Amino acid sequence: MTRELELARIRLGRGEPAAAAELLGPLLAAEPDHVAALVLMTHAQLALKRPDLADELARRAVDNAPESPDALAVLSRVHTELGRHDEAIAAARAAADRQPENPYRYNRLAWALLEEGRHPVEAEHAAREAIRLDPEEADFRITYAMVMKQLNLIERARQALRDALGLAPDNAVARHELAALDVVGHHPFALTRLARGASGLVGALRADPRQDASRFLLDVALRQFLVYTAIILVLLSFVGWRTAGASVLGARLAAAAAVLIPVAYAGYFVARLDPSLRVYLRGLLAHGRQRIAVAAAGLAFVLLLAALVAPAAWLGGLLGAATAAGFTVRLLTAPATR
Repeated sequence: MTRELELARIRLGRGEPAAAAELLGPLLAAEPDHVAALVLMTHAQLALKRPDLADELARRAVDNAPESPDALAVLSRVHTELGRHDEAIAAARAAADRQPENPYRYNRLAWALLEEGRHPVEAEHAAREAIRLDPEEADFRITYAMVMKQLNLIERARQALRDALGLAPDNAVARHELAALDVVGHHPFALTRLARGASGLVGALRADPRQDASRFLLDVALRQFLVYTAIILVLLSFVGWRTAGASVLGARLAAAAAVLIPVAYAGYFVARLDPSLRVYLRGLLAHGRQRIAVAAAGLAFVLLLAALVAPAAWLGGLLGAATAAGFTVRLLTAPATR
């Protein structure tokens, strides 16, 4: 039985919960109250998105070994998954009280407090204690970074994630979270930061291709860039359209700016992308509504270029049509806040 338990633990560590559950099933059939097997099976069922079954297993483990830190810790995880945050914190505290020298107990307590959301200072203390007990574990630095993020101490969160990557350079979660700090909440002209975040998400996907969150956020980052480019195009075209009746020179200058500024904005961003990301961006623009958006953007630029040399009487119509085309691009591109 010890061999099967160890194999199941290895499979879980490799991210193979279904294989671990297959190994544990016969063990629990032969010995339904085996606490170590119940704990591992609970972790496997949580990974398989079966929280109700995990809840039953964790409760059985605690019923059979109410003083077991492992059983209490996994029950805390189940409570968190099911949104029972007070119970999650209580179980995590009980596990830490019974095994105060185990950093994983404090890490679990920090996550329980973090998910509950009302005690970030306590979560910071628990995360710090985990790091103190084992300063070489990257996961504890990630937990601390998430607490700092909740406290809106972004630079401290960023440093904790850098520390985690110093300990584990291929940690996909740390790479994702560090990139997410660059992608989320930046202002429209922080293009270097946005490009750095997008490249970081590619690094997270290389470290773990199963990171769906990284793939989704990468798509969001590139669409943010497209949205901001479209907004600049629309605003400058609109200014030219509103100016056309009062100043021909002003309208032509606005038309020139509506061509040059979005092109410079896009060029600056694309130049900072990895070559693989440029390919990904081209692929994004070649599918679905984005193909129509590209065509509308092309039409807007043609109209704006025409406005530079067209008779004055045509300026209002050309710039109005360019504004409409640019607005179409904006509508066809996913919102920046997605």
